[in-house]
Amino acid sequence: MTISIARLGFFCVALFVWGCASSSQIRDFTFIPSTEEAFPEVQEARLYKSGLGQPHRVIGEVRILGKPDEGQESLEKRLLEEARKVGAQGVVVLKTGQTVLDVGRAGIRRELVGGASSAKETPLYPPPIAIEEERIYIGGLAIRFIGT
Repeated sequence: MTISIARLGFFCVALFVWGCASSSQIRDFTFIPSTEEAFPEVQEARLYKSGLGQPHRVIGEVRILGKPDEGQESLEKRLLEEARKVGAQGVVVLKTGQTVLDVGRAGIRRELVGGASSAKETPLYPPPIAIEEERIYIGGLAIRFIGT
């Protein structure tokens, strides 16, 4: 009986930790529009690292994050797929690199009293540990060509 209760308690803790981790996942793709206008999804988008040659207009900024073991080619493919969905016919790459993201803290208990807006954090002992993740990224401008 005692072992069953211990197993149930372990299962509940594991489920809680998994739920907290999955609800705080980092958004991989970010699109910040530079216009109020919405654009339809396009069939194909291309990546530009220099000179476009065609007249175009910027419709927003894009950024995608990936894990360090993800190849650059795979990250570029995912960036173009997401940019295509927001109506970009191309992405002009402005920056690439690595970054470290603060994805949370271990060792903090939150008490919800009367709703999430009045949550109170109670530090635990030993002090909380920052949880960080290394990511690679590509950032650039989402564009549409003029006259197409």
